[in-house]
Amino acid sequence: MRKGKKFQTKHKMFVSYVCIPVVILTVISCLFSFLYYHMTRERVLNFENSIAENVDSELKNLMDNLIKSSAQYSMTPWVTRLKYMQRIPDLMSRNITASDISDYASTLSLTEINDSMVESIYIYYSLGGFGISSIGKVNWKEYVSIYQVQCGDTAFLSGAMLDQNNQKTICHNTSLMKNGKRVTGFFMLQTIPLQNSYSGEVNILFFVPYDKICAYIENFMDDGTSCFYLTDGQKIIYAWGTDKGPFRPGDSMETLKTEDKEYRYSEEFGVYLSQYTKAGMELGIVQILDTDFLYRDFTVFTEWLVMGYLVLLALIVVVASRMAKYSYQPLEHIMNMLAQEDSEGSVNEYQIIEKALEELDSQKKRLEVTVFEQNPLIEQYILHTLLQSNKPQANEVKYVNTMRQYSLYRCLALKHSPEAGQYIKEIDSCLAVYPQIHSAFVEEDKYYIWVLSYGEESLMEEISDLLSQTFDDSGYKDAALGMSKVHEDILHILSAYNQAVRALEYHFFYPEKKVIRLEEDRIEERDLNCSSFEIPEDKRKNMEKAVQDLNAGTLFEAYQSLLLYNFHTRFLHKEAYFAGIHKLNAMLLELFGEKSLGKLTPQMELLEPESFAGLDSYLQTFRLKTLRLIEQCVAKENPVYYARNQMIRQYVEDHLTDANLSLNETARVMHYTATYFGKYFKEQFGCTFQKYVASRRIECAISLMEKKNMNVQEIALKCGFTNDVTFRRTFKMYAGVTPSQYEKGREAE
Repeated sequence: MRKGKKFQTKHKMFVSYVCIPVVILTVISCLFSFLYYHMTRERVLNFENSIAENVDSELKNLMDNLIKSSAQYSMTPWVTRLKYMQRIPDLMSRNITASDISDYASTLSLTEINDSMVESIYIYYSLGGFGISSIGKVNWKEYVSIYQVQCGDTAFLSGAMLDQNNQKTICHNTSLMKNGKRVTGFFMLQTIPLQNSYSGEVNILFFVPYDKICAYIENFMDDGTSCFYLTDGQKIIYAWGTDKGPFRPGDSMETLKTEDKEYRYSEEFGVYLSQYTKAGMELGIVQILDTDFLYRDFTVFTEWLVMGYLVLLALIVVVASRMAKYSYQPLEHIMNMLAQEDSEGSVNEYQIIEKALEELDSQKKRLEVTVFEQNPLIEQYILHTLLQSNKPQANEVKYVNTMRQYSLYRCLALKHSPEAGQYIKEIDSCLAVYPQIHSAFVEEDKYYIWVLSYGEESLMEEISDLLSQTFDDSGYKDAALGMSKVHEDILHILSAYNQAVRALEYHFFYPEKKVIRLEEDRIEERDLNCSSFEIPEDKRKNMEKAVQDLNAGTLFEAYQSLLLYNFHTRFLHKEAYFAGIHKLNAMLLELFGEKSLGKLTPQMELLEPESFAGLDSYLQTFRLKTLRLIEQCVAKENPVYYARNQMIRQYVEDHLTDANLSLNETARVMHYTATYFGKYFKEQFGCTFQKYVASRRIECAISLMEKKNMNVQEIALKCGFTNDVTFRRTFKMYAGVTPSQYEKGREAE
């Protein structure tokens, strides 16, 4: 029995000093390994996704550059001749001499086009049945024979395709002999316009080898890409990297198509892959991620973790053995002594031993590991920082200035909308036409911003015309861009951003314009103008007469002429103009209230200019609503309430200067409940009681201000306001300007 207890004591000591620390260390290592596995996997995937996105962007730029290169040939002397001689092929053929061909062939420098990406160039003139290349003047059959061109497309090989209008046409799986070696690639066909028409008379052919494209794209990849493939959007056409990849040329890629460009795991092939196809052109890329690279960081971490685990395990065993040795010595002595005692006293001694074991405890140290992820400073991020804080660091400003390349810059602003995605694509396409401009895109608040760096001011005129023409041709009626003034210092980008947004806000007055420039239409001068909305007496009388006669046409003409007068003659800024419209509508509500047209006023109050895209649409809605509602009022006008409304109006006028004038007090005087009176007033007068009183008090204040014999505090108290702060706030709400600004505007007039 005592031997069993002795063994039990040794077992507990072993568990306490060795097994428990080992179990805890193992659990912590496994949990940490699991977390680190997912962290490194997601980090590497995010990094490789950025690499894949960069590769896709470079492939897109490469193909776009080919299109731009073809456009350059429309300006060559030979093509210029075609524009003047295209109707007389024989004349063109006779006027091409050997020296012309030699001179022109010398201009076909492949280094000038896409960094020697193009292996062969051929320009074909269909009316004359001949073309020109670096070897001189040859027809298509001679060109095919000289270069031993091979292609599965008979229409292309026979030359029938060359007589057609070709826009970004690509013929894949073609080959030709170059320097004694057969090169596989594709021909890109692009029609050169003659006299602004794509008649198919002149086609330019670029032969681009697949291996040159792959070698160029490989420069933007890292070790994480095991191999990649070129596609035509339907199948694999070229493999680069390794022969052990999951695909072969000719394999279908229908199962690989997806809208997401990021790496995803394919259970069918057991690899991570990403797919991208250039929109509008039959060329794409499929990238295969190296699985070993994906788990490389975790593998290294695991090796170090195992080494650390073994070291700690050995340390635990050494420490535990020494602690067990020193701790068991007194217990062993006690157990030997207990063997000599009577069995009845063993219980008390065993309790002592158990208590000693419980007091032994191992100390643990917590291992804390922090993983830092570095994100590169890209231009969009720095511009975002400039727009947010306007306090960049010196190295950030230097980085942006290096990226800009040009001294001048402007901001383009596009307001966020459901159709903004389509507009952004069109804008990017237009900007891509100009290699002389460096463009950076930033999304801020409710606007999309383009920062355009350029060297010549004339480029902005061309871009504005191109964007306007593109939006008109695409049928984007509501699309509009605001353009800031020219700036040089990048630290002023916040000011340029605000200028572009401000210009865009004036689209309400120029709905026909697609690009609104701040320096045009005197927008800046409008913003500095402190004039307020004016309602001349003659125009007011015309509107009063139209209301009395219930003549919708006359009312609309007077209303429209008043708005145009204040915009073109008074030259108001947007806020003052909108405040004036609200003031004019309030006057209409008053006129209709006097006429007892309760059916019209609630609907007139809903005409808010802020909710309309342009002034034309606002006036059109006003005209239709006025015509329809006046027709209703003519049929339903009821004079029963006229006397009652006159009593209410007269009571308000008599107590307008009383600060205690309220809906409850007026309802009591008129012998109504407050709830019923509020509904009745809104129905008959077209606005709430409080809004009506406030508008009348402001009108009274304006009348007193025109006399110029009272200060603001006196006017506020005279008009029933409790203090000048409330008066200033209410005045700004209804007049669009502060009382002091209103007085300055009148003095300036």
